[in-house]
Amino acid sequence: MEKKEIKVRLMSIDALRGFDMFFIIGGAGLIALICRAFGCGDCEIVKQMSHVPWDGLRHHDTIFPLFLFLAGVSWPFSLSSQEANGCASFQIHMKILKRAVILFVLGMLYSGVFREFKPEFRIPSVLGFIGLSWAIGAVIFYHVKKTSLRAIITAALLFGYWGVLRFATAPGAPQGCDTYAVEYNIVSWLDRTLMAKHIYRPLYDPESLFALAGGVAMALLGMLAGSVLKSEQFKPAKKTLVLLSGFGGLLVLDALFIFVMGDKIVKSLWSSSFVLSAAAYSTAMLAIFYHIIDVWGLKKWAFPFMVIGMNSITIYLMVRFIRFGGITEYFFGGFIKEIGEVSALWAPVAESAINIVVLWVILYFFYRKKIFLKV
Repeated sequence: MEKKEIKVRLMSIDALRGFDMFFIIGGAGLIALICRAFGCGDCEIVKQMSHVPWDGLRHHDTIFPLFLFLAGVSWPFSLSSQEANGCASFQIHMKILKRAVILFVLGMLYSGVFREFKPEFRIPSVLGFIGLSWAIGAVIFYHVKKTSLRAIITAALLFGYWGVLRFATAPGAPQGCDTYAVEYNIVSWLDRTLMAKHIYRPLYDPESLFALAGGVAMALLGMLAGSVLKSEQFKPAKKTLVLLSGFGGLLVLDALFIFVMGDKIVKSLWSSSFVLSAAAYSTAMLAIFYHIIDVWGLKKWAFPFMVIGMNSITIYLMVRFIRFGGITEYFFGGFIKEIGEVSALWAPVAESAINIVVLWVILYFFYRKKIFLKV
């Protein structure tokens, strides 16, 4: 009997991904500019629109892990569809490998490997980290069928990685030093020792390939959340409660890591407490979006985000390779100049907002033409 493809696409996942990408395509800058226009350029909201220098957590630090988390959420649905279509184990593994390789290559292109072609090109990248973390997590999820064992493996990664960062140090580090400090932690030492000229910063890379334990744990947590949404054992409203329970559990575990075990929230190391903090935020946001959109059926407000979320990789690459500011200047430069004559503070706000609208209109055209870049 021929198997039929199972297609399940929750609007909430695309909308949340689009909400996440909004901050990357200019939303964070727009919010900061609006705050400055109102005379509060140093307020907490503006600070939240930028990364912390090293340790700590701001909203801007959640963008990257939320994207990886959502890649994990989608995997149980994708895997089920492939299995329903009769894909053999080898085919599934090849698709996982293909996606990881494509993301890794796109990440290097994004970093400009051919822009200034020289031996010092950067190897790690956001897309590369996502591709490798997701692929390893996808293989684990595929082979480990029991949810309890998946959770145990995820916990083992978090506890094991905590032990490495907490007790291992770079060779030559002084006794009693802060093992999370950029000069002394083992991950950054591996970056500058083994990849030397191929990293983003002199002492470390914020997407270090040696921090994959944290990335894989993040992907697996997303897959566990995706399993809840895909499950037929729970009614829709009950799924929201399960996700919120997971949010609470992640917060408790995060507190244990920070206040009892001495872990630190360091995004560039993908430390265990960072993963737990970001996963708690991601789970809560998923529960909120899912309940409002897919349980209550309130979808119209989320449509602009969904348009972005359904072509997230496309817009991520486009804002890197295409100078949209030139398009905005060509068509709306006079209008922006007129605003600048009235208020120098509001002209950048108008320019930023128009730039985002231009990007969205392009994505909407792709959406209407059903043009989607799938990796």
